Amino acid sequence: MASQPRNLYNNQGYLPNGAATHPGPLPGATPLLPNQGRIIQTGPIRVLCIADVRGNLRSLNDLAKSAHADYIIHTGDFGFYDESSLERIAEKTLKHVAQYSPLISEPTKKAIAQGGAGPVKARFQPSELPLSELPLLITGELKLEIPVYTVWGACEDVRVLEKFRSKEYKVPNLFIIDEAQSMLLEIAGVKLRLLGLGGAVVMHKLFDNGEGRTTIAGGQGTMWTTLLQMGELVDTANRVYDPTETRIFITHASPAREGILNQLSVTLKADFSISAGLHFRYGSSYNEFSVNPTLDHYRGKLAASKASFNDVWETVKGEVEPAIQQNEAQQNLLKNALGIVEKMPTTAAGGNPFGGAVAGQSAQALGQVDESAFKNMWNFNLADAAFGWLVLEVQDGRIGTEMKAQGFNFSHRGTKQQAGTTQSAAVQSTSSGASPLPPSAPPNTQTAPAPAIAQRQGPQVTKPIVSAPSPSIPAAPETSQPALPSPKEADKQAAAAANGSVIAPESAPSPVLKTAADNIIGLFVMNAQTDEQVRDLFQDEDKENIIKIDKWGANNKVALFKTERERDAAMERLPDDVKSRAPGQEDRSKPLVKIFLPPPPRQFSSRGGAGNWGSSRGGARDSANPPSGYRSAGGGTASDSEGAGRRATRGGPRGGRGGERGRGPRGPRGGIKGEGGSGSPAPSAAAPVDS
Repeated sequence: MASQPRNLYNNQGYLPNGAATHPGPLPGATPLLPNQGRIIQTGPIRVLCIADVRGNLRSLNDLAKSAHADYIIHTGDFGFYDESSLERIAEKTLKHVAQYSPLISEPTKKAIAQGGAGPVKARFQPSELPLSELPLLITGELKLEIPVYTVWGACEDVRVLEKFRSKEYKVPNLFIIDEAQSMLLEIAGVKLRLLGLGGAVVMHKLFDNGEGRTTIAGGQGTMWTTLLQMGELVDTANRVYDPTETRIFITHASPAREGILNQLSVTLKADFSISAGLHFRYGSSYNEFSVNPTLDHYRGKLAASKASFNDVWETVKGEVEPAIQQNEAQQNLLKNALGIVEKMPTTAAGGNPFGGAVAGQSAQALGQVDESAFKNMWNFNLADAAFGWLVLEVQDGRIGTEMKAQGFNFSHRGTKQQAGTTQSAAVQSTSSGASPLPPSAPPNTQTAPAPAIAQRQGPQVTKPIVSAPSPSIPAAPETSQPALPSPKEADKQAAAAANGSVIAPESAPSPVLKTAADNIIGLFVMNAQTDEQVRDLFQDEDKENIIKIDKWGANNKVALFKTERERDAAMERLPDDVKSRAPGQEDRSKPLVKIFLPPPPRQFSSRGGAGNWGSSRGGARDSANPPSGYRSAGGGTASDSEGAGRRATRGGPRGGRGGERGRGPRGPRGGIKGEGGSGSPAPSAAAPVDS
């Protein structure tokens, strides 16, 4: 080593600390080329995948911070609208965009949904209909903090996309991926090739360019995919193909729903596909092997898509081929696209969706497929950006995933159950005219589970209860009909009590009490969602006479009046189409108003009365010795067909569960068969009648 002296500082390319500034170029120093100035980042690289920001472009920076992301992949409905887009968007499309827009205020959304005279653009100022924050990005007022790679969606302005393609619009850190441009991310030992295709997939529009002046297809605020775009994407993917890359196919439409997109992803040799959902609250992750029971089932999906395409192709073939006869480039693109469809199977039982063996070859080769893509190509369908995201975490050559979703809120189920319990106990004590049992009183397991059970067991209670009537149980249910809470939650509570749970009465009445059915003077309004909708039905002079509006069932209301005279006058002034329906012309979207009348006292037969929770199978039994414990439903005298026959219509009677697990019918759930929706209140509630 001593025989080979080395001068490590010969031709040094730097200045030692304290040395004088060199007047000329440093010896040995060469200027760095642009691609030599690289930033080396250690640790995992996180790629945030989101869908449908719908113009709320500020949220991109917020989501990136929340997910600690280094890059963003977006799958469409980005919000490619500028100030002039509003005048070009169609009325129907504008209503759809407004419905889901995070930028338009809720009062404006409600006003648009309710409709009105004239088009939406004439009823509202442009400032009330902000479609996107893209103009802020274009002017530089808003900046993207990390690179964003996106395809366009189904609701975008084709003119804006054309301006981006022509470089008239430029936004730093925003990269649009389409059939003509792919992107490569070299991160954490992995080369990610991003291939994209935007717009909706609509078979009858595959050969329609709409208002597009280039190869981008769209018009009136919507955009779709064409067959030539698919052919160009195949050409782009072939030109940039590198076996060392990992390919991600980014689409707006889901390859799982569109067979031609599924076949395209196989043609592109994609390792992953990422697509937008349909306003989903959860994302999904799957491969075709996990959601198809057999390969033939998967072939059937592709075959159906191929048949739909061929129907369109045979119709327009005579016009398309002459139109591109002089354009060799478009002929090649069409050939590429048709090649995708030709590889799709014609029937579920044969053909190879991945190329290779096809019909006409040996019997052994027929149906044999390369299952690598069927099992290894993974698909991600995303939730809306407001509800969830997917993160691809890349480190040391491995791509991990992390999915987050806000999900659905199920707390209302517990709230409704508790509300039903409170209303059941409080209304029962009010109708009996006595105070509820004190908390220290031991509950009777035969008679105290729930008011509905007490009603059934009135003639069957033990002697101590008969001789000394309980303040919370009516002594003679045949002659007095207690008012029960009408919502479905009360029915659920009674059913829960029938299964053995003991519900102690409330020590104080519920603050939310409804008027007993016998005392109600009102009009029953079916198919009403809100109190305001009910009030809008009446004249101004009648609105003042409405005391309050009670909710009965899921979609029904009862408008209460002081006197019958006021009620009848209000009913008389209602339009005829609100008071009655022509036979065969039911419309559950429109309100229907009837006089609210309490039901007559019910006479209970040996089979159990309608609305009772008694058995309908046991006939006349000894009321003093009720059978206990579980009993088979087959032990009664009535046949199963009799019980089932009463479940003929929606909104009609339904078999209940009695103490002997019989199937006695429940009270009517709608005033008029087929018209009530969720209908009138259950057992003891009044059924509306024609005035």
